Amino acid sequence: MKRNLAILLSGFILITTAAYALLPNSTLFKYLVHAERSLAGLELKRIHVDGLDIEYLRGGSGPTLVLLHGFGADKDNWNRIAGDLVNYFDVIAIDLPGFGNSTKHMALDYDVRSQIDRLKRIIDAFKLVKFNLAGSSMGGYIAGNFAAQYPSAVEHLWLISPFGVENSKISDMFTATQEGKHPVVLPRTESEFLQLFDFLFVEPPFVPSPIVNHLANKASQNAEINTKIFEQIHRMQNGEPHPDLPLDRALKNYRGPVLISWGSKDRILHVSGAMELKQVIPHAKLDITPNIGHLPMMESPSTTANSFLLFTAAL
Repeated sequence: MKRNLAILLSGFILITTAAYALLPNSTLFKYLVHAERSLAGLELKRIHVDGLDIEYLRGGSGPTLVLLHGFGADKDNWNRIAGDLVNYFDVIAIDLPGFGNSTKHMALDYDVRSQIDRLKRIIDAFKLVKFNLAGSSMGGYIAGNFAAQYPSAVEHLWLISPFGVENSKISDMFTATQEGKHPVVLPRTESEFLQLFDFLFVEPPFVPSPIVNHLANKASQNAEINTKIFEQIHRMQNGEPHPDLPLDRALKNYRGPVLISWGSKDRILHVSGAMELKQVIPHAKLDITPNIGHLPMMESPSTTANSFLLFTAAL
């Protein structure tokens, strides 16, 4: 038995090594992402909504849970946590317009009001009447404002390190932009992409160099539109963000169930944002994960998922 396992392991290592050596970076990336989606129980789907092509992942059964990714990211940011959610929810992870493989045009606007309007049309196209809504970072900013505008549609609101908390302390990222440095979330080179990893995670996951190279190339190709979206969402003035629809104002009178998840060592958006939101949403539940960075659903997926499952009493 041990001999057979050793042979299988050796074969896997040999195939993986050959793949790194022989496959183009983009092809290797596609294989790895496809494998991650399959393990999570997610299927790739597309829908056309009012002139927009929207790509999304869907899997599982139960009440619907719509997931919105952060700035510069895409639907695959949810793959690691989705495996813990699909047994309880019908999970839909969307590529927001301007990101991933959904429609992205320089002529369009991507400010929070525009994205909320598009999200409403996407939700209507899915024929969802009441659903759970989660968002990470920029996605949390959009999700929170969507819930404020359409409170009867959202069963549970889950904000994960959301952008848009006006009264939070300044983060390491925005301290750097105040000093005139380039925003770390707009990487232009492979070295800047690796620096972004250090900002996103306390313990960055191992990513093979061909994948890093592929992701850096994609970021470079999308630099123009990402820069436009960054400015429209963050509305920077003197290196500081000035959100158009701050969450600590928008959710002041929100009465629905809210879970706020944040990593205690977030360098992108300061964890003090969680306490500021708690001040204006007293009934919200806080989940501050120790020694975790900006993306708890990627750095600590099972712990983060269990927090939401307990919150919704899905366990």
